Amino acid sequence: MQIEQEIQHLFKDRDDIPLFYIESGSRLWGMASPDSDYDVRGFHLPSKAQYYDYQKHRDLIEIMDGDFDFVSFDINKMFGLLAKSNPTVLEWVRAHIIYFNQFPEWGEFKEGLLGKIDYKALYYHYLSLAKGGMQVMQTADNFTYKKVFYSIRGLMSAELATQKIMPELLITDLFAKIDVNDPLRHWAEAYLEIKKQQKEKAQLPDAEQQQILKLLNEKIEALNLRGIQITNDLNKLQQYLTDYSFNLKQHFYG
Repeated sequence: MQIEQEIQHLFKDRDDIPLFYIESGSRLWGMASPDSDYDVRGFHLPSKAQYYDYQKHRDLIEIMDGDFDFVSFDINKMFGLLAKSNPTVLEWVRAHIIYFNQFPEWGEFKEGLLGKIDYKALYYHYLSLAKGGMQVMQTADNFTYKKVFYSIRGLMSAELATQKIMPELLITDLFAKIDVNDPLRHWAEAYLEIKKQQKEKAQLPDAEQQQILKLLNEKIEALNLRGIQITNDLNKLQQYLTDYSFNLKQHFYG
């Protein structure tokens, strides 16, 4: 699939300005299934008419066309989430699979942003994502390899956040940052190739479900015993994003 052409075609008849688009999800993390979608994510500047309009407009663009799953946030929504150290959009910023980029001085912006992230907020976000996945997987017909590995990623990323380490995106690189004797790491490394050969909705065998739930809950208990302090000044992060938002709009809108 020619993703860059898809993005350009999508914006051809729109007045919004596309800024930055990447591959997200399982393909970015190196654990895609045979039937995984292309999860294209990023952000845009709303049209000049919307920017100056006093009325509130929708702050995202969503397109689902076959295996092309596209979501774009407007700049205000994107920066608002970055100001909260939201891990999902931080992964977009850090992604190594980039399809489209016309964000001025992107490297400088990215470096400055990542130096101001609050690891405490990052920790709680990842922990919440993992726990949410665990709740879903225990409902009817949802105990999938996909949900299990999403929860594993969340907990391992939360663990690294307690050490003020930015979590790796590739799942194998993430494993390498975790203690080699960690039982959850052992399980995940043993099952990763099996997961990648399964379709998105493939269920974990019943015999394995209680074992992995036990390992996940033990990891949560261990994380609960760790303390983590606020690691950055929220006001500095917010001011950084405010300044970049102003400069970006000046650049494109004049």
